[in-house]
Amino acid sequence: MSANTYRVKTDMSAALFSNDGRKKRTLNFSKAVFIYLLGGLVGTVWETLWNFMNGNGFVFCNGSLFTPFNFVYGVGGLVIILCLRNRTKVWHVYLIGMIGGGIVEYMLSYLEELILGTRSWDYSGRLLNIFGRTTFIYMMFWGLLCVVVIFFLYRPLDALLEMYPERAMKIISVVMVCIVAVDLTVTVGAMMRYAARNKGITAATAIGRLFDRFCDDAFMARRFPAMRFK
Repeated sequence: MSANTYRVKTDMSAALFSNDGRKKRTLNFSKAVFIYLLGGLVGTVWETLWNFMNGNGFVFCNGSLFTPFNFVYGVGGLVIILCLRNRTKVWHVYLIGMIGGGIVEYMLSYLEELILGTRSWDYSGRLLNIFGRTTFIYMMFWGLLCVVVIFFLYRPLDALLEMYPERAMKIISVVMVCIVAVDLTVTVGAMMRYAARNKGITAATAIGRLFDRFCDDAFMARRFPAMRFK
């Protein structure tokens, strides 16, 4: 092994496993995209495995039509890192993460009901729930999750992303943003038609009729099993 190769490997190991809280960490466009993708993918895998463990078999948990990146987890992971990446005290991260996680979960539930008239989760019967949109128990879990993400996952990931060529990162990021944007647009359109059909509203445009044809009620019920109409 050459001296240069050994030095690169040594530098990579040091960067990956360093937990230097004093370093101010920047979050550029490329990093934000990769964090969103990773958070969304991890969320999808976690929800899928959770359903298997609870005896529900395979359930679509990606919350979209074409990609495996769950929007809620992707946004949640990005918000956590935006707000907490330079915090060095565990209790700061826990407290802010607990409150912030509860607010994000509450607002996403509220916006879904406001825009689509549906609820994908309802904790009304759970202990210490807040209007059924989140619970203090889950908020405590969000706080713990933030501690794990910031101190054990984000810093090694940030160091790893710093090692890749900036130009290649930007190209990949732009391509993935375009894919996710198309996926999100089509998914929201299909969900809006799903909600409209539930109200007996017929499609007024050719695009709406395409959604009705390719994303009918049976298809949408399989892809979004947790959606409940109000």
